[in-house]
Amino acid sequence: MAMAAIMENQVEEMRKMLNKFKVCSGTGNAEHAGTLPGHADILIFGPSGSGKSSLIRTFYMALHKTQQVPPDFAERIIVKDTAMNEGTLKYVSAVIKPAKLDHRGNILSSSIMCHDTRGQIWMDEREQKQLSVIMDGHVKDDSMVQQRNYRYARMLWEFWKRDSELFPPEILANAKGLHNQPHAVLFVFDGSVEEIPDGEEETRFYREIIQMCRAKGYANPQVVLTRIDRVEEGIAKSSGKASMADRELMLRQVLDRKIEDVCVRLDVPRTAVHFIENYHSGVLNLEQEVRNISVDFHALKILSQCCSHADAFIAQALQDLRQPACILQ
Repeated sequence: MAMAAIMENQVEEMRKMLNKFKVCSGTGNAEHAGTLPGHADILIFGPSGSGKSSLIRTFYMALHKTQQVPPDFAERIIVKDTAMNEGTLKYVSAVIKPAKLDHRGNILSSSIMCHDTRGQIWMDEREQKQLSVIMDGHVKDDSMVQQRNYRYARMLWEFWKRDSELFPPEILANAKGLHNQPHAVLFVFDGSVEEIPDGEEETRFYREIIQMCRAKGYANPQVVLTRIDRVEEGIAKSSGKASMADRELMLRQVLDRKIEDVCVRLDVPRTAVHFIENYHSGVLNLEQEVRNISVDFHALKILSQCCSHADAFIAQALQDLRQPACILQ
C-alpha cells in the first residue's frame, strides 16, 4: 500500500505538470510568437489492431481522472474489437487537454492533442508515403489518407512525385508549418504477441519509418507496447502453482526480453520503449485499484515524455528559423 500511495502522489504531480504545460515556455520566442503553435501534437502510428485508439483514450482518462471519455471524443477515437480488421479509418485528432487562455486571449497553458491514424496493414511503400505526408503536415484533419493511383502503389518512385500528384486534392492542407504538422511521434504495438514487430517484413517497414522520422527532425520517436495484462494472464496460466513473487519475477523477465527485442529490431534506445495495460472496470478489489493507478502512472509518464519531445522539436524548428541564410560571395 505504501508503494501505491507513492505512485498516486507521482500521478498527481504529473497531472499538475501536464495541465500547466506550455509549448516552449522556457525559451525566448517573442520574435516567433506568431509561429509558435498553441498546442503539442502527438502522432500515433502502428499496425492495425495494435491498440492506438485505446491508448489515446487512456491518455485522456489518466489525465482527467475518469473512467469514461466524452461522447464527442468517443465518436472520433473509435475502439473496435481486435478480431476486426480495422478500427480507425481516417486521420483524426483528439484533444487530450484544451488550452487555457487569460482574459486577453493569451495562452496560459497549451493544448495537448493526439492524431490517430489508420493502422498499417500492407507494410509497403504506399503506406510509407502516407505516413510521410502526415508527418510533413500536408494532410487535413478527418481525411482518409490514401493515394488516388493504385496502379503504381508499390513502386518506390512514387516518393519522388509531388503530393498533389499522388493524393486527392481535398485531403491536402493548403498551409504547412509548425501549426499543421505533428511535433512528436509514438509507435504502438500489441505487446502480447510473440514477436514485436510481427515478422521480418513488419520489422523492416517500421525500422525504415523510424529512420524517416529522425530524418524529418523527430529525434526521439517513442514505442509503446500495449495489452501487457494479457502477457501476465498467459504467465498465470502456464506457471501452475508458482507463488505470486515468482510470477512477478517471470513477468519482469518476459517484459525485459520483449523490450530488448524491440530495441534491437527497431534500433531505438531502451528509454524510448514503454509498456501499458488496460484499465480494470466494474467493482474493483484493492489489487485492481492499485493496478489502475499503475495504468495512470505509465500513461501520464508516456504523455509527459511525448510533450517534452514535442517541445524540443518545436524549439529546434524555431532555432532553424533563426539561422541566417547563407550568402553566396
